Amino acid sequence: MWIWTNGSTADVANQYAEFRFSLDLKQPVKLAALRISVDTDFAVWVNGAFVSCGQFTDFPDRRTFSELDLSTLLQSGKNSVAILVFYCGEDHFSYLPGPAGLWFEVEVEGRIAAVSDGSTLCRPSPAYLATQTARIDAQRAFTFHYDATRGDSWTAADYVCGRDWTNACVRADQGTPSRRPLKMLDVKPRAAASIVAQGILKRTDAPKATIAELMQHDFLSARRSWELFKAFESISTPASFPVTITPANLDGAEGAYVIIDLGREECGFPAIELNASSRCTIDIAVGEHLDDLRVRSHIGGRNFASRYIARPGTQTFVHHVDRYAGRYVQLHITDLQGDLELRYAGLVPAEYPVQFAGGFESVDALGNQIWHTSTRTLHLCMFEHYEDCPWREQGLYANDSRNQMLAGYYAFGNYDFARVSLELLARSTGEDGFQELCAPMKCPITIPSFTLTWFLAMNDYLMYSGDRDFIAGEMPRIKRMLNVYLSSLKEDLLPCPPGKRYWHFYDWAPGLDGTDDADCRNFHAVGAVRFDAPLNLFLILVLQAVANMAEHTGDDALRRRCLAEATKLRSAVHRRFWNAKAGAYQTYVTENKPLHLAELTQSLAILADVGDEALRHGLREKLMSDDNGWVTTTLSQSFYKFEALLLDPASGVFVRERISRDWSKMLFAGATTFWETLSGGWDFHHAGSLCHGWSGTPVYFYGAYGLGIKPKSPGFAQVSFKPMLDMTKISGVVPSPRGEIRIASRAGADAPEIKLPHSIEMSR
Repeated sequence: MWIWTNGSTADVANQYAEFRFSLDLKQPVKLAALRISVDTDFAVWVNGAFVSCGQFTDFPDRRTFSELDLSTLLQSGKNSVAILVFYCGEDHFSYLPGPAGLWFEVEVEGRIAAVSDGSTLCRPSPAYLATQTARIDAQRAFTFHYDATRGDSWTAADYVCGRDWTNACVRADQGTPSRRPLKMLDVKPRAAASIVAQGILKRTDAPKATIAELMQHDFLSARRSWELFKAFESISTPASFPVTITPANLDGAEGAYVIIDLGREECGFPAIELNASSRCTIDIAVGEHLDDLRVRSHIGGRNFASRYIARPGTQTFVHHVDRYAGRYVQLHITDLQGDLELRYAGLVPAEYPVQFAGGFESVDALGNQIWHTSTRTLHLCMFEHYEDCPWREQGLYANDSRNQMLAGYYAFGNYDFARVSLELLARSTGEDGFQELCAPMKCPITIPSFTLTWFLAMNDYLMYSGDRDFIAGEMPRIKRMLNVYLSSLKEDLLPCPPGKRYWHFYDWAPGLDGTDDADCRNFHAVGAVRFDAPLNLFLILVLQAVANMAEHTGDDALRRRCLAEATKLRSAVHRRFWNAKAGAYQTYVTENKPLHLAELTQSLAILADVGDEALRHGLREKLMSDDNGWVTTTLSQSFYKFEALLLDPASGVFVRERISRDWSKMLFAGATTFWETLSGGWDFHHAGSLCHGWSGTPVYFYGAYGLGIKPKSPGFAQVSFKPMLDMTKISGVVPSPRGEIRIASRAGADAPEIKLPHSIEMSR
């Protein structure tokens, strides 16, 4: 049964609930599993030992269960199972709320030994408080406020439930959940951490502020390590744990601050271990940089700080129900009445378990580092779907995820992970033929061009995975969506859909970001008919992609229709958007927008085969010029620029050098993962992310054009081998569903050699 605590407050947002039950076993068992499903997230302990955590981010009407192996954790006699459930209850960019609830069953040696029902003991968490919490931002859930003085050892094996525990309330039936489609996150040992700065603080008078605002505005005064920490003789930094802060060293200040460096970008659960002689307050902020000589805890209404109230004694706390990301952790410690021994503060990494199946190496050490940093960037942007960034949003965007999927095929060979992301986006499709901004979510704004990139990602998935069944199953949806677009054509062009729902975004570049003003909050409400070249060029690419998918799923009528429509659309785009005077395709045809020329528009025109070959050759030549006068592409959409250029092998050196130039800027600035834009943390009003999945695309280009391997038929039944980037002494591995494809350079040879599995043919 689906259960929860007191039914009168069941669906109030930002709740934590605790559940316990026991299993009596006569003998040790070899097979035992807990199947669990919740809205929104969970963590499980058996006999006091942490087991696992993490609900799959599904839709409320399609709940899934996670299966946890308990075989090695259960023992003869009485066994305790403790479950913490967090209920968010408010929409965000990877969550749609359903009713608060917990569903579970335990199977032992083939029989059901326990289930969720009215006999399950539960209570609202006394330690997790809704007071003084705030939404992290519109894209994510809530900050947390944990008061250890109100909590108890409820997860311990020998814990006895008191009178505050009651029988659970049975909720309305939500159906039996299905098995989650992907593995659970791998919760690793806590990240290495060291103290790099410390001092005293004065708290500003801001009683209505969030914890993050308080931390952002606290006055900080630096102290040397031996001036703050008790019996600390070393003057060197970074300092290792443990350290002891004593009130005598605060010089009458209201508290102390400590800044901790994890050494690299990490993604996981906030954790702290300490021994306190008395109650004190510890505010915890997690961030990606120290550009302001402190962690930015509050940025433009976003809150990246939470609160932990320490009780007297030794304690360890891990916040298991929401992932945070960053390199730095900042603590503001106030109300300190006695010594505080800080033994650890940082993150417990939680990462999707992947196999690093791909490989790349050359004599270019910079290129090798770009490959490795790109793969780490991609990995940290994998949750239970692809996400744009693990720090600020954690959202599944179709545009971003196409870049990530293509790179992921070369880094991990992770076709199942890509498929789940594609399915989530597909399920969010509305009657207007466009998907939600992210999935799963409900948002008043969507980006039409992003939905179109979903079609391209579907075709990519077919070619790399060979999964015809999935594509065939989605073809009815694809046809419906395509019919909406084609029935909307005017003068053989697709007009921009009008209304405030549609954000006509193509790139974070001037004139392409679809915003009216600098703070990016007001979106164009298109009134009169407006035509955008990028939208129509994406539609041509969609028609090409659907034609290919139709060919490989046996729908020749659809294939022929798509090719015919693409031909008409190419002609219309050239007729309406070609500007002979400028020698380029203009971005817009509308009365109220000035002439706009962009590298992205020219790149899409080349990829869509608009104009003749001589014209496209001229556009490629200009794309390689830094003074072409066109709005340049950013890290994300340079994907299309590089793809367009690499239609001509002679452009390979330029692409290689441009990747080296732009991505090395981040490396030389100390990046351990690649950024959202080259402006780093200063972009987007100081909210730019420093780990953004779309910037992992060098993995794709190094694999597809450096090693030179691309599938020419679904599932790598045939491959092309065309190294184009002119990289010296390259070697590597490209994973495929048919086995590893190995590339190696041999001494004295002019070109690398390829070794194919027997089931793969070379395309000539």
